[in-house]
Amino acid sequence: MDMVIPKLPQLLTTLVGFLLAIWILKKYAWGPVLDLLDQRRETIQKDYSDAEKSLADADGLKAGFEAKLADIKVIERERIQEAVKKGEELATGIEAEARDQAVVTRQKGEQDLEIETQKAQLQLRDSVVNMAIGAAEKVVRDKLDDDYHRKLIQEYIDNLGELRDA
Repeated sequence: MDMVIPKLPQLLTTLVGFLLAIWILKKYAWGPVLDLLDQRRETIQKDYSDAEKSLADADGLKAGFEAKLADIKVIERERIQEAVKKGEELATGIEAEARDQAVVTRQKGEQDLEIETQKAQLQLRDSVVNMAIGAAEKVVRDKLDDDYHRKLIQEYIDNLGELRDA
């Protein structure tokens, strides 16, 4: 078996071609590819740092919103307490006004009752006076004895009841 021994011109030509191919690839292919990869790495790192910054900003906004929400809840509680207090004050005022009106109404009722009682007493007195005058007229017209006098007064009172009904 013959060993294959490379021929020197062929070996030099292949070596020069290989070195030339590597130099061309390094100059025109690997350099731009490596530059492209470096640019891509920088872009990814920049995007990652921007994402971290945005996440930190979002966390800060979240904390701010939570603080504002807590403040809003405190304000809401205060307003509810104020509304309850105003409601209680209003209820107290309405209750006091109702009591005052009840007192005034009761006093007016008592005054009206007093006036009506006085009117009834005056009418009763007038009625008694009229009956007495009527009875006296009868007595004066006729000379009467005591039994007859009582009978006439009773008839007069009965006649007054009939006159009122009519």
